[in-house]
Amino acid sequence: MRYLKLILTAATLVTSLASVAPTVAQEPTGTFALISDIHFDPFNPAGIAKTLAATDADDWMARFAALPAGPASQYGKDTNHVLLASALAAVAEHAADADFAIVGGDLLSHGFEDDTAKALGVPLGSAAQQAFAQRTTIFVAEALGAALAGRPVIVALGNNDSDCGDYEIEPGGDYLAATRETVRKLVGADLVAPDFDATYAAGGYYAARHPTVADTLILVINDVLWSQRYQNACGKDGLAGGAAQMAWLTAALAAQKAAGGRVWMVHHIPWGIDPYSTEHAKADTCPAKVVPFMQEAFAPGFLDLIRAYADIIDTSVSGHVHFDDYRLLLGDAGQPIAIDKVAPAISPIFGQNPGFQIFTYDVATGEPTDFTTIALANLPDLSPVNADWREEYVFSQAYGLPGYSVESVAALWNGLGQGGRIRDAYLGLYNLGHGTLAESDLKAYSCAIAFLDSLAYSACYCGE
Repeated sequence: MRYLKLILTAATLVTSLASVAPTVAQEPTGTFALISDIHFDPFNPAGIAKTLAATDADDWMARFAALPAGPASQYGKDTNHVLLASALAAVAEHAADADFAIVGGDLLSHGFEDDTAKALGVPLGSAAQQAFAQRTTIFVAEALGAALAGRPVIVALGNNDSDCGDYEIEPGGDYLAATRETVRKLVGADLVAPDFDATYAAGGYYAARHPTVADTLILVINDVLWSQRYQNACGKDGLAGGAAQMAWLTAALAAQKAAGGRVWMVHHIPWGIDPYSTEHAKADTCPAKVVPFMQEAFAPGFLDLIRAYADIIDTSVSGHVHFDDYRLLLGDAGQPIAIDKVAPAISPIFGQNPGFQIFTYDVATGEPTDFTTIALANLPDLSPVNADWREEYVFSQAYGLPGYSVESVAALWNGLGQGGRIRDAYLGLYNLGHGTLAESDLKAYSCAIAFLDSLAYSACYCGE
């Protein structure tokens, strides 16, 4: 398999914090929560947005609590305040012993800017519309922080997290300036890298010392800047922001390896190919239907970078697609070398049950060892007193594999073509218990797990 090589000539050195010992002694096994794609909808019920726009974000929960009892958002809708409150309570309960949490992005609902303009009666791009996006982001982020009771919350940005539009985050713009202090506070001012102000303002990416694992950095990437769909509609030269982030990431990985340290990676968009968009593409030939998540200017270089530093990357997590999935990076000889856990969503807009995951990890090595998926089993009838957030499955038990690891995900991927327990589990768990992934869709999704470039995916999916 041939891979294009991206030559990066401009790189700036980021300061490595990983040599600093953790501030709190931990047991050998730790836990963390993985939460993604909340997509909070502050426009439900009708009229509430105008009240919220005139209210400090610290008082929003009280405003919601004063509303008459209402239903939670249902399948096909984003997360209203009823579902949000229930999800936060579930996180507080199931992550009560977690060391920290990772949030994979998309705090804001779909179509946020248009909905704001309509609800507030203001023009798109107006200061009022932008301020509401900023305030809502801060509200959701701080609500997560409260649910985790002050423990570190590592926040990545998603494609909806912007005051300009979907996939339209402005490097150096007001949204990043307005949300920077909230993200710093949630991660921990003592954990973020010295260049946090500069990198977050530049594009919403940053480095932070791992809260519990010595000699380890968490690199939070805003890969929306690399997306096929990205445009800098509110600024200029969208490619420049993505190129600067790639140079920063390259330098950070090189510095960390030189220092003998380890890395965790947090981002929003999974590696490789979008199987849903591929299946629904309207192209004349099968190869022409293949839809990569990222631009050709960045995708090969990003995967080559992960391949080059796979020996120091202990884990990678993403979200975006809303379902429970995996990505597996193969080396030049076809051997499995790295994995990306694609987190499920809180928002049920695409028809899955709301859910999140609780991971165990080895504090000494920094490697995740297993995870439990928590899902809401009674969304249609959800009320504040009957929420049924339950353990949907434990990875090792559901798949009959020895924990969560590169080797186990490779075995899962291989098992999809063999039928039996692994295939049945993957199809049944993909939607977090609300229906199953159709057998007819399995080829598109199984190819996407490990064939991460267009040529390789096309050969798998199109049968060439």
